[in-house]
Amino acid sequence: MQQETSEQRAVPSRRPGQWPPREGATHSLGGHLTVTAVTPVLLVTGPVGVGKSAVLHEADQLLIEAQIGHATLELEEIARCWPAPAEPESRQSMILGNLAALWSNFAARGANRLLLAQILKHRSQLQRLKEAIPESQLTVVRLHAPLSLIEERLRRREPNPEEELDAARWLAPRMDASGGEDHVVENGKRPLREVASEVLRVAGWLP
Repeated sequence: MQQETSEQRAVPSRRPGQWPPREGATHSLGGHLTVTAVTPVLLVTGPVGVGKSAVLHEADQLLIEAQIGHATLELEEIARCWPAPAEPESRQSMILGNLAALWSNFAARGANRLLLAQILKHRSQLQRLKEAIPESQLTVVRLHAPLSLIEERLRRREPNPEEELDAARWLAPRMDASGGEDHVVENGKRPLREVASEVLRVAGWLP
């Protein structure tokens, strides 16, 4: 086997099922060029009631079946505390601080990509998310469903859905118009596994 020369890159070995390291910052170590692995991060977003949680959990299961190392988080779940932060900015800061700490722990145990769900109102929110996950490559997939179907789901899910219905009615048209995502996946009356598979496929995580 031909040995690498000092001009060739020394790329870290990878375990079965581990995502091949993507090229990030390049450094010199002992005369060899090394490539810093980039962490793929997939954010599933969409308005209240569009099905983010269900699709996220199904995508998590698909990655497990494919033996792909990853971690999965619903970002709102790591903001549960009391007293709750009074301001939205303070709440988001707490979420991102918790995310950074959790990712460090996940990565130390072999996770090499991160699957997230959160409502993304503006593309500008992503900068702080990138700061929480160093060397991340972020892909945003927005789920879409007709507003009438979202309302139907919320009425089935919530005993008193008025607040969620108002949020969905406000968010859905604004998210349609904002173009803050990289890809849009329809989550109308489709099988859950089909939707989750498409989310992972458009992100380049599964063939």
